[in-house]
Amino acid sequence: MRWSNYNNGQWLGVAVLTVLVAMLFSFSASAAEILKGESGVLILKGGSSSSVYRDVLGSKDGVYRDLIFLNSAPALLASGREDVIYTLKVEGGKAVIDCVIAEARSNQTGISIRKSMCGVNKELWSNYSELGYSYTDQWKGQAASVDVSSLVVRGNPLDIVDGVVEGIEIHQVYKAISQLEDAAPQIYLKKGGKCFEFPNGKVFIDYSVARPKDPVGVMVLDDVSGYDFKRYMGGDLNKLNFKFCKL
Repeated sequence: MRWSNYNNGQWLGVAVLTVLVAMLFSFSASAAEILKGESGVLILKGGSSSSVYRDVLGSKDGVYRDLIFLNSAPALLASGREDVIYTLKVEGGKAVIDCVIAEARSNQTGISIRKSMCGVNKELWSNYSELGYSYTDQWKGQAASVDVSSLVVRGNPLDIVDGVVEGIEIHQVYKAISQLEDAAPQIYLKKGGKCFEFPNGKVFIDYSVARPKDPVGVMVLDDVSGYDFKRYMGGDLNKLNFKFCKL
């Protein structure tokens, strides 16, 4: 299921939101109000000051943009050729994009792409969806190089190492062509001869602008309708209950 499978903005809350920006992604703790204005306007109010962001909601260039809740904090969802979430933090009275969380797939191979890039630190602007697509284009290019012939031609399971965090491999496995067609791989972690599989939710590989080529952890989306993410950094992954692999 893609994030954009909803009707008439049913996941939008009230127009005025009280934000405690210290939820998931190490936001700085500051209180602010976000008001959804008319004609795609978003208003950030904090203390005696306010900032107005025009043309950040609604449709633009084939992309539909909405205000959503991520771990009970407001974020932005841009749904077009890919679905991308932009988490927000408040710095100096400004709305700043912190993380870009994307769900996509390769046009050439069909390989599923679920990745995030944090530490972006760019003030919100009207064409922010271009930022997300700059990352998804890069990730789709990488996924295009994966050889899927063992699965597609010979019907053998396809096991891909999608990243390594402190010696822990992140694998996505396609045991049937239907999993490739549905972008629904099995995700597991491997450390030595032991494995761990998250029982529920979609797993996103987490990157940082400070080290964009090496993942720093994973994020697990436990509740698609509520956008509830749990983040596991390298040390957290090492504490998981790894068992001898039976995959």
